Amino acid sequence: ASLVQYADNGGRLPRGPCAGGDSYIMTGCPSTSLIVSAYVKDLLKKVDAEHAYDVMRRNHMPGGMMSVNAHYLDKGFSPGNAGTTVQWAFEDWVLAQMARKLGKTSDYEYFLDRSSGWKNLYHPDMGLLLPKEEDGSWLHTDPLSGRGWVEANAWQGTWSVSHDIEGLAELMGGNNLCTKLNHAFEQAAPTDFVFAYGGGYVSYANQPGCSNAHVFNHAGRPWLSQYWVRRVNEQAYGGVTPDTGYGGHDEDQGQMGGVSALMSIGLFSLRGTTSDNPTYEITSPVFDEVAISLNGTYYPGGRFTIRTYDNSAENCYIQKASLNGKPLDRCWFSHKDFAQGGMLELWLGPAPNRNWAAADLPGAESN
Repeated sequence: ASLVQYADNGGRLPRGPCAGGDSYIMTGCPSTSLIVSAYVKDLLKKVDAEHAYDVMRRNHMPGGMMSVNAHYLDKGFSPGNAGTTVQWAFEDWVLAQMARKLGKTSDYEYFLDRSSGWKNLYHPDMGLLLPKEEDGSWLHTDPLSGRGWVEANAWQGTWSVSHDIEGLAELMGGNNLCTKLNHAFEQAAPTDFVFAYGGGYVSYANQPGCSNAHVFNHAGRPWLSQYWVRRVNEQAYGGVTPDTGYGGHDEDQGQMGGVSALMSIGLFSLRGTTSDNPTYEITSPVFDEVAISLNGTYYPGGRFTIRTYDNSAENCYIQKASLNGKPLDRCWFSHKDFAQGGMLELWLGPAPNRNWAAADLPGAESN
């Protein structure tokens, strides 16, 4: 409600509000994801949904906080900046989800179409997204260069099309996506997945790449998410001193701590719970048991518990799972199940079970 009130008072949704104004730090319209996430989870209680949607729609158009340009609207990408292109595309997809639930079919189709513009930046020879000039030529072809990205590079930022990993996999030729992303993690492991802005294959020292380990869940290789989430959490976030815990990390309002916490309890949402049927993806927790108390004002269930068996540093792979006593053969469950409270049980082992949860992919029900 406060985000919408900012727009009611000043015309734009906030981005880095400071001293009664906006700092305009960073890019896009991040408020959209927060508002839509609340709406699809039936948590938007203090502001009218139609009004909130109208505010977001206005901010996704020229003159709004998203700051889209005519070239993006016409050609699908922002000249010279792949980073803003993938962010705008994701946020357009998010807004489309709310449009669909509100019955705004033409808006849904319009923003859904805009959300696919990132495909114009796919370089078939490199197998990654790269920035383009206004005339459609490549700005450069160095996948480790931060030029044309927002604190990232092609190796880090290509996977940020969280709304369409299936489409990215199709462009890459199916299983090539997992092979390529796994290679990136292997290259980054010796430096604990920590690099300066725009450097390295995978960096958990800054926001743009903080979801990359969870992409495997959406590409049919959940055991790779289980493995790399454990590795990143231990190597990048496992220390308890300023030098080995968050040393060199761009914490930014607690996001690194938040990512570490989600990795530790084994839950994540690649799309930020913004899809029509919001879901949580599962990896292997570091704790034997996690009890999440649910606020009765918003959730009918009193507690959601995650319990593991045979948990250890070596046993990072999920062998089987159950939700409320019933077998669960997928690496995700819905927010509706979470809100009702219950028990998620995970049996862990030292080797991947490649038959568990490899078919029913998270988000497959959303467009």
